[in-house]
Amino acid sequence: MGEVRRIIYTRYDNSNFQIEDINDLDKLPDFTEPGNKWLDIMGPYDDKLLEDIGEKFNLHRLVLKDIMNTELNPKIIDYDDYLFLIVKTTVFIEYELKTNQISFILFKDKLISFSEIESDVYKGLNESIEDMVGLRKNGPDDLLYFLLDAIVDNYFNTIEIIGEEIDDLEDYLLDNPNKEFLKRVYSIKRQLINMRSLLYHMRNVAGSLAKDKFDLIDGRTIYYLRDVSDQIVEIIDLVETYRDICSNMLDSYLSSIGNKTNEVMKVLTIFSTIFIPLTFLAGVYGMNFKYFPELNWKYGYLGFWVISAIIIAIMIRFFRKKGWF
Repeated sequence: MGEVRRIIYTRYDNSNFQIEDINDLDKLPDFTEPGNKWLDIMGPYDDKLLEDIGEKFNLHRLVLKDIMNTELNPKIIDYDDYLFLIVKTTVFIEYELKTNQISFILFKDKLISFSEIESDVYKGLNESIEDMVGLRKNGPDDLLYFLLDAIVDNYFNTIEIIGEEIDDLEDYLLDNPNKEFLKRVYSIKRQLINMRSLLYHMRNVAGSLAKDKFDLIDGRTIYYLRDVSDQIVEIIDLVETYRDICSNMLDSYLSSIGNKTNEVMKVLTIFSTIFIPLTFLAGVYGMNFKYFPELNWKYGYLGFWVISAIIIAIMIRFFRKKGWF
């Protein structure tokens, strides 16, 4: 039996509740007993473990393959006897969007979940089922809704963290935009693109569940699943809004850099323009002709500096009048 981090088995109905933290599948109770069952397997898990589970619950080999491949996009497949879903949870750490794949297999009287890592997204829900009277009256499709709802709430938390980072970057833009600012904005924008792609796939999954086309989903649960789908659409709108803000910040940054460059170029142009006539005078009187006007004049050197000062004063007055500085 492959080593896993944790396996939690929960059995519940309207009058009974049982939860066990077990080591391997060999210690599982009989799944034919009455009531709803939830088997929550938190990784890491290996091929041997998945083979044992596939044999025990008669799962298709493609299902086991998809569970093992943690790079897949969210999706939903109906295998007649059970419903197979892949979803993702998210966390935003150090300007990087990290995901955790969770696979759900929904049967008529049980739900099996595979989590790539032990996550805090629905941590403690197993214990909370005992107090959730409404949930215990219904089938495992209701439990699936609660788990999906917790995952969508996790998306809101992730977007909130990204929003706070964007607020900080807006203040940074006003104070001192630099290459570090540019790097951080591009990083957030790239993660928002990844988040949008993930949410579009999740919207398709939630939308499929909410269309009332699966026998394992009760009609009453459909209304709650539609709410989950609507929340995902709302998050997609937030992602698009934050992407627009990042694009506007990049435009503002480029405009700021352009303005700074223009200011530098203006100062250099002013100095260059002022010294052009002085350079001309120095060039003329630097020519090596024997007979040169004012060459032997007593006040020639002083006259050169007086004329230069007058030219500088005229140029500065002209630039001030034009509002260049």
